[in-house]
Amino acid sequence: MKKITLTYLLIMLLSFISSLNAQGLIKEVSLEKQIEKSSLLIEGEVLSKESFWDKDNENIYTVNKIQVHKVFKGESLTTIDIITLGGVVGLKAEIVTPSLSLNVNDIGVFMLNDNNNIELKSKSKSKSKNNQYKPYSSSQGFYKYNLYQDIATNIFIKKTGISTSFYNEIMTYTKSDYIDVTNFNIEKTQAAFKQIKNALPPSAITFSPTTVSAGTQTVLTISGSGFGSIKGKVSFSEADTGGSSFTDALDTQVLTWADTEITVEVPSGAGTGAIQVTDSSSESETSSAILTVSYSEINVVSSLATAGANAGLDVAYPTQHVNDNTAGGYTWQMFTDFDTNAQAKASFLRAFEIWRCESGINWVIGATTSTNVIANDGVNVIRFDDGNELGDNILGRCTSRFSGCFINGDTSIAWYVHELDIVFNDSPDNTGSPTVETWNFGAGASSNTEYDFESVALHELGHGHQLGHVIDPNSDVMHFSLFNGQDERVLGANNIIAAADVQGRSTSSGPCPLVLAMTNYSGSCSLSVDERYELDGSITIYPNPAKQQFFIKNTSFANLERVAVYDVSGRLVSDVDVSYTSRTKTINLINVSKGMYFVNIHSENAFITKKLIVE
Repeated sequence: MKKITLTYLLIMLLSFISSLNAQGLIKEVSLEKQIEKSSLLIEGEVLSKESFWDKDNENIYTVNKIQVHKVFKGESLTTIDIITLGGVVGLKAEIVTPSLSLNVNDIGVFMLNDNNNIELKSKSKSKSKNNQYKPYSSSQGFYKYNLYQDIATNIFIKKTGISTSFYNEIMTYTKSDYIDVTNFNIEKTQAAFKQIKNALPPSAITFSPTTVSAGTQTVLTISGSGFGSIKGKVSFSEADTGGSSFTDALDTQVLTWADTEITVEVPSGAGTGAIQVTDSSSESETSSAILTVSYSEINVVSSLATAGANAGLDVAYPTQHVNDNTAGGYTWQMFTDFDTNAQAKASFLRAFEIWRCESGINWVIGATTSTNVIANDGVNVIRFDDGNELGDNILGRCTSRFSGCFINGDTSIAWYVHELDIVFNDSPDNTGSPTVETWNFGAGASSNTEYDFESVALHELGHGHQLGHVIDPNSDVMHFSLFNGQDERVLGANNIIAAADVQGRSTSSGPCPLVLAMTNYSGSCSLSVDERYELDGSITIYPNPAKQQFFIKNTSFANLERVAVYDVSGRLVSDVDVSYTSRTKTINLINVSKGMYFVNIHSENAFITKKLIVE
């Protein structure tokens, strides 16, 4: 069965300790508070899921059908529906960050409240007569079981000993015994797993490369033994939970499977941590080595393709931006009460300008709007929530809406962003905690009783740029959580590389007929954007594709200082000091593998990124 290495235990422990204090985009809620605030508390398993529009075609929701195993609090029911934010309906999709996302066969404890404000289209009701609920405090409302390790985890909390400890802790707060609804028994289920034996269970897992990017179709080669000849599962440390749980690669992302080698595309949502291989007999092995995921890009998952090898199967597709406003990009609009909050507006605009000036994304601010909802209405709105709209403990949320079209003879789908909405909590402290926390709207450092608004805005705008979460608590603005008192206002090299990748495909061509490509932002910018665009137009790299070397020709007046070459996973492969050299620089690529690379060219006051193919 599964072997847990010392290295893996250490990583999980460090992740757990870090997440105990993480107070950020979702604030941590204690188990006691979760139970108090929930009207229904169950142990259950996801049987199926299907997405629908609400009755007014404003938002997409996913109906997750749940088999109830135990009831700890509330009405005793055999099956229920849990409604989660986002989903895919035909050629329309919606991804909401943060939010709870469930998969079929997920098992765990759900903290729930009645679904009293989401009315789905009538056709969805005919498919299910179950009572409908929504998770309490977004993704915190689910403690996912790992039966192999006998743990239950949400994004902040890990509980060891599901039946021996976790059940008892819950009952100390509910002050009553649970009700068994089915004959599901943790100990018997775990014993059944242990009785499944293979001649050679998975073992000796290694992988290459050791640094990757997620959601970019980067292929990881996994070596070892005992994988078997029948395809199983490959799982990655989940970035949305800080690595406290695993996320599985889609079946279509597992490209090859043999007894000693697997090739798999790293899925969006994968974060830095161990990987896990599960064979067809449900035996698992976790790697002792750690896979570094430098950045992640958002994907839309759809099974709508009607032709080709993946017809009818879930496939992960990259996303891109387009010319949405007929001026080359997107126009954002602030709701009036956000616009009149001068400090919040100034803080948001600082974050807005950082993304726009570093990546060239063509975002502009338009007139204020009277639109005060998050809806599929053609308005890219920036606003504060209305009452407890976001729910307890959520500081900010970005909604990306997508349209798609069939390409390549209906074998694939191109997905592009057609609307973005961001909503912020009007009060960081809405849970009655002993310490009242407030927003820090200023440019100065945040205190330990403040949440930095600019950092949260920079993070949510990163999702709008189509970047996903990573696990890097020390310095990455796209880390899944943020401490109170922590300021993350600077984009790192990996953020910029990821943004450049998305921007590159967004500006190269329109994804669908009559849909035009985005153009780079060309307005003024206090972050040396003018020099960046002058530099971009004056720098040429050739030949491209290159082999063992390439040249950089500089016709601008700017003096170049260094050239850094990164692979698609963000790993630095070359860093050359080019100051005090001629206008044409030679960069050697000896022993560099074939593939795509990003070349960061730095002058005294700015830098630009160009793509290079090595063949």
